[in-house]
Amino acid sequence: MKTILTLLLVFISMLTFGQKKVSKDCLIAYIDTTSGKELTGYKSLNGEIIIKAKYLNGSDTLCGMAIVLNSEFGFVGINRNDSIILKPYTYDNGPDYLEEGLFRFVENGKIGFANLEGQKIIRAKYDFVTPFSDGISEYSIGGEEIYENGKSKKQIIQESGYEGLVDKHWTWSGDVRESGYLNKYGQQFEKVTELKNNKREAWTKDKKHFLLNQKGQIIKTYNK
Repeated sequence: MKTILTLLLVFISMLTFGQKKVSKDCLIAYIDTTSGKELTGYKSLNGEIIIKAKYLNGSDTLCGMAIVLNSEFGFVGINRNDSIILKPYTYDNGPDYLEEGLFRFVENGKIGFANLEGQKIIRAKYDFVTPFSDGISEYSIGGEEIYENGKSKKQIIQESGYEGLVDKHWTWSGDVRESGYLNKYGQQFEKVTELKNNKREAWTKDKKHFLLNQKGQIIKTYNK
């Protein structure tokens, strides 16, 4: 639990980073211990309780979204109406890290990207995606986690009956039907070069050729 709470604190710092002044529309976390446990809820700036304290932990503020630890569903993103708006991808037993303004979320067994306001920027349609680095993420459709012992997560759980016994180190492999790269606009590429002088080349499956900047934006289209 200590590790999980530490990871949530990392995400909380991301949610509040750069907010020099809390907007009047934001809610502030408060702690209630009357149940014998430290539970988190949210109040308006004038002290009115908007969301009763029921979460095991949560972000310091709730503007567009707060990440909270729900006893039933694990880590979830909620809005000021206390509605669940997304479920972060789980990484290292905690919510996914923010990379270049986006983090991964899970929906119907697929993975997409969202921002800290809870807006789903790239819809969940991939079986696996890497965090963004220099404006590019690698994606896979199909496949599964294959661990160092050569077994899949499903095999390990079937044999042991316990997900906690899954090895820590794995790669995405198996029956991958499609793989490639994408930028923050959801544009997909079949091939990209290494970043050089803050630029890289990229090609789509239909052989269109582009030049990207360090943010993954298309800055030039090459003629065939």
